Amino acid sequence: GTICGRATSASYVRATSRSHIDPTMANDGGIVLALLLLIAALCAVFYSSIALYASAPTKEPASFPARLARLLSGWANVGNAVTHGLLIVVLLTDKGRYGAYFPDEVNSYAAGPVCLGLINGLIGFFSLRGGSLKVSLGWNTFVALAGSLVPMVWPKFIDVGMTTWPYVTVFLWFAIYAFESTAFFFSAAGVALKDAPGAKAK
Repeated sequence: GTICGRATSASYVRATSRSHIDPTMANDGGIVLALLLLIAALCAVFYSSIALYASAPTKEPASFPARLARLLSGWANVGNAVTHGLLIVVLLTDKGRYGAYFPDEVNSYAAGPVCLGLINGLIGFFSLRGGSLKVSLGWNTFVALAGSLVPMVWPKFIDVGMTTWPYVTVFLWFAIYAFESTAFFFSAAGVALKDAPGAKAK
């Protein structure tokens, strides 16, 4: 998730208290589920299109599993960067609305999402150009661990975000989670397949 520039503990307490005090602010569970299913459908198309591309003949012999793992890992990082870019646009074009939910990000001109978007974009480009997937795995492992353990990231989204944040940001966070998970698991698979023929193929 957006690790850099998360909200302070005070902001977290205020958001949590607000969701408990005013139940009318709670999101509709059916809509949240629909957003999750929409992300699942987009993921299916994402995986299928990359798998189709990976299966195409290339000039050099390539291991299909290794090629697919690299492509999915790289494009997941690129997709994560794009999603952070969309989050930046959302936060900065309607500061009045989103400032109540993401005060630190809005007040810092989305410095955190900008930082994460740039790094993910560079990592994805590096992977797709044939760079070592160990670099990608290192970054994606850090993101997975930090996002899971830091209270202001995924724990906050689970406790507060899904029930109180605007639907657009809930959708974007689901997308970020999907891309982060894909990048982590497939960079790990790519490293495990490092000795397979074509492991460095683009």
